[in-house]
Amino acid sequence: MKKKVDYLIQGGHVIDGYRNISEVKDLAIKDGKIVDSENVDPTYVIDATGCIVTPGLIDFHCHVAERVTELGIPVESSCFPTGVTTAVDAGSTGVSNYEAFRTMSMNSRVRIKAFLNVCAAGLVTSAYHENINPDYFRKEKILDFLNKYSDQLIGLKIRQSAEIAGELGIKPMKRMLEIAEEAKCPVVVHTTNPPVSPEEIVEMLRPGDVYAHVYQGKGMTVVRDGNVISELPDAQKRGVIFDAANGGNHFGFKVAETCMKEGFLPDIISTDLTVKTMYIPGKVFSLPFIMSKYLAMGMALEEIVERVTTIPARVLGEEKELGSLCEGTCADIVIHKLIDHPTVFQDFFGDERKGEKLFKTQMTFRAGMPVFRQIDF
Repeated sequence: MKKKVDYLIQGGHVIDGYRNISEVKDLAIKDGKIVDSENVDPTYVIDATGCIVTPGLIDFHCHVAERVTELGIPVESSCFPTGVTTAVDAGSTGVSNYEAFRTMSMNSRVRIKAFLNVCAAGLVTSAYHENINPDYFRKEKILDFLNKYSDQLIGLKIRQSAEIAGELGIKPMKRMLEIAEEAKCPVVVHTTNPPVSPEEIVEMLRPGDVYAHVYQGKGMTVVRDGNVISELPDAQKRGVIFDAANGGNHFGFKVAETCMKEGFLPDIISTDLTVKTMYIPGKVFSLPFIMSKYLAMGMALEEIVERVTTIPARVLGEEKELGSLCEGTCADIVIHKLIDHPTVFQDFFGDERKGEKLFKTQMTFRAGMPVFRQIDF
């Protein structure tokens, strides 16, 4: 007797980095979970022939505090149509406005995690930079929030740029790490135009900490004298996480191409998406657009998918549940089509590279329910 299931996704090229699978196979969904696809009677059949099927995408660095901050994107309308089922807010809010963000985000169908900014107001406005003077860090409240809201809050975030830090230099990051040690949590460090060298930053970072904007091209970069600074790959080997976190201002082709040529690949590919860059062609647009750029730069399809699913899921502590298509896991599933579409990709400096393919999201499932589908799919 055939087993009743809700959906059968048939004939797609399944890529599951958790199990090292890249092959044509079927997937079945029942009651929000992935189940055995053999001998089933589906209510709906989805023909995924010629498509790529992956776990729901994880945008590990974006800004989704809509209406709480000026830069926050409308999360469901921007994530589901691009295959993103889990969004990690990268320090949009601090202790003074996180609870407002929480009220909004916990009601979203997108799974939202967050890093808490050490600046109490976070990135509330684009009119001026946040204040990262350690004298104004509210340590006790930070520790309280990290404990009380551990279901959503992952760790701490700081933008450690020279124009933000000023005469404070690296002191704000050092203070954040002291608080993180006490809280036993990881940190994310924004590294564009850093006040000290990249090797000084990674020397301070611990396994599990995140070096964001690894391919940025402003000021001191991870490339020196035409080669990757050796301390960076060494830090990666000991567990520091390197996130591409593209953004409109945080990616340079020359840096990225040198790193990739030498085998220094990012652990994670993310967008740093804000209202300034959402659906703007060339630089950011969406996570599938950024994935398409790495495909044009020569990265293998499976390597790209792993960096937007399995690896960020591992960093979140949910590698199997969110980063795989194993039976029994939450049915966050995306069906993509790799379409022929000549495209120009741009970096912060205006340098351009051409690509011939784009990832196009055909259908998105969140916990077994369709939350997006192209009209012609």
